[in-house]
Amino acid sequence: MQLRVHAFMESSTVNGPGARAVVWVQGCPLRCPGCWNPQTHDPLRGFQRDVSEILEWFARVSCENRIEGLTISGGEPMEQASAVLELLRRLKAAHPAVTTGLFSGYTERELPDALWRAMQGHLDFAVLGRYNARRRSHDPLVTSTNQVLHLYTTRYSMADFEAQAAEVHIDDTGLAQITGFPVLGSPVLG
Repeated sequence: MQLRVHAFMESSTVNGPGARAVVWVQGCPLRCPGCWNPQTHDPLRGFQRDVSEILEWFARVSCENRIEGLTISGGEPMEQASAVLELLRRLKAAHPAVTTGLFSGYTERELPDALWRAMQGHLDFAVLGRYNARRRSHDPLVTSTNQVLHLYTTRYSMADFEAQAAEVHIDDTGLAQITGFPVLGSPVLG
């Protein structure tokens, strides 16, 4: 099974607790005004990766970077829910100690019951709800007050989620990636 991907990040400390690998999926029909990742909206951009390739990438970067978990963002992960679920299932089977998180613009009420329940069984946390620029939040991982940070296991408590911050990563080719929550006055890590 394949996933359309926008980008990978080998290690981030602003996309959930601890050092986390991050996968941004490509494609989002919600197109929230003011979205931080508008380049992820077009479902025809990005690149295809087999779930097996993503798992190999994760195994490599988790050893190199002492990764605690994987965060899936986007784009809209639920637009590729079957592939995301396969990735989560196989990741948890291969690496049971790894934690997983997901960002989605959908609320729990909007998600298909059976599929979402199956996905919850492989998630430690999720941030759900559309971004609303008029309802800014400074709570950890939640950028607008209508969004909700859900905990699905006992691996984390709300105290484990740190204040919003942004990171800048520059690779050997000069490619710069900015991730996190760039709120005016929030710290930028590099």
